[in-house]
Amino acid sequence: MATSGMLPPSPNEPEPWSEKDFGPIVAFLRHQIGITLETHRMGLLQARLRSRLQTKGFQSFTQFHEQVLRIDPAGWGTQLLVDLSTVNHTSFFREPAHFNFLCQQVGAWLKEAPGTTVRIWSAGCSSGQEPYSIAIALAEALPPHGLAKVEIWASDLSLEMLKAAAGAIYTQRDVQGVSPSRLRRFFMLGRGPREGSFKVVPEVRDLVKYRHIDLRQPTWALPSDFHVIFCRNVSIYFSDEERLVLLERLSHHLRPGGWLIMGNGEILPSVPASLRKHSPSLYQREA
Repeated sequence: MATSGMLPPSPNEPEPWSEKDFGPIVAFLRHQIGITLETHRMGLLQARLRSRLQTKGFQSFTQFHEQVLRIDPAGWGTQLLVDLSTVNHTSFFREPAHFNFLCQQVGAWLKEAPGTTVRIWSAGCSSGQEPYSIAIALAEALPPHGLAKVEIWASDLSLEMLKAAAGAIYTQRDVQGVSPSRLRRFFMLGRGPREGSFKVVPEVRDLVKYRHIDLRQPTWALPSDFHVIFCRNVSIYFSDEERLVLLERLSHHLRPGGWLIMGNGEILPSVPASLRKHSPSLYQREA
C-alpha cells in the first residue's frame, strides 16, 4: 500500500474531493464490484474514503482511481472500498424472534432424524454477532449430543469484518443486548490491556466456520443443503434485479423444506417461485 511512488494530480482533473471527483469511484463500485448504495450511504462512504486516502497521502479521489483502482482492480484499493461501503450495523440477538424460530426448527429436525447434520449459514455475517448468537441460542436449546450435530457457516465480503468476527472480541457497547447470564456463560471478561472487553468462549467460537464469499459471484464454495440461511439486511446493497438473482441462488443452497430468514425491515418486491413466503421475513424452499 505504499504511496511514495504516486504521481501528482493532473491540472485537468476535477476539483479534489468534489462530487465530480468522486464520480469514478461511484462507477467503479457499481460496475466493477457490483455495489449499489443509497444516497445517504454514498455520502458516508465519500467521507470515510476521503479520510483514509488523505492519511495515505492521496490528493484526490481521481488520483486514487487512476493510480490504484485502474492499475490493479482486484487489489487493496478494491478491498478498501468493500470494507468502507458495507455499513456494519449489527448486534447480538438482533430480531430475537428469528432465533426462537431457529431453535424450534432445529430441535424438531433433530428429533425427527437424530442422525442428520443440521447446517446453518449466516450470509453477510459482519463482525460475527449473528453467527455467535445462533451458536449461543442453540447451545442453550440443545443437549450436547444435539449441538454436536449442528454446523454453522458464516461469510462476508469484507475481509476486515471476517478478521474481527474470527477474533470474537467485543466491547461493552457491543454486548449491551446480552443478558448477564449469557455473559457469564458464553463470554470471557478481558484482563490487563483487554480489560473491559468480552471474548466469546472457545466452545461457541469453534462452532462457527468463516468463509470469504462474494454473494454476487455465480458460484459459492459452500454446501448446497443448508437447513437455514440467515441473509438479513444484505440485500439493501443490491438492485431489484440483482436481489431476485441473489434470492434464487440462496434457494439453491437450501435443502427442500429449508428456511431463508431475511431482515424484518427488508422490502422484497418479488421472490423466486422456489420460495414460499410465510411472514415478512421467513421464506421456505418448496419441498
